[in-house]
Amino acid sequence: MILSVGLLVGGARAEEVDADEAKLQLLENEMDSAATAAPDKSKVETLAQQFKGAPSVVDGVRRTGQGWGEITIHLAMAQRLTKTDPKTYPTLASALQRVQTLRAQGKGWGTVAKELGFKLGPVISEVKHVQPELRRTDRLEKSESMEKGRPERPMGLDHPGRAEGGDRPHQMVLK
Repeated sequence: MILSVGLLVGGARAEEVDADEAKLQLLENEMDSAATAAPDKSKVETLAQQFKGAPSVVDGVRRTGQGWGEITIHLAMAQRLTKTDPKTYPTLASALQRVQTLRAQGKGWGTVAKELGFKLGPVISEVKHVQPELRRTDRLEKSESMEKGRPERPMGLDHPGRAEGGDRPHQMVLK
């Protein structure tokens, strides 16, 4: 009886890790497909600011060929590691190196988190927190590029069909 309870609890934990890993995978895919408009430099700066790291650290991860979603997860995992084990991993760069080493060994996010001594829940929360910031970076870049391509309006016309000084199209100011 005790053995079956232990297996049940262990099985429930495995399902929790699988569910959390699935959530992270979904977030990664969403971020990769959504992050298209902004140039790499803007996204690197956004992520560096969000995770309080140097842009060169974020750029180094980007140069490994990872998508923005996976980069964000790596950074969130590294940030969590600096909080849970600050003596061993005092900087984001040192923690990131450890996370990347474990991932290079083919380990899933749940296994990496378990080996590093924390759960995926806080990592998922952090990725969800950063996701809108990357979207905002994309929107800003998109709107700026659209404004650059928009032709200038002639002086004196606030709106097509409005005469200079008039509030409405039918109000013309005669001088």
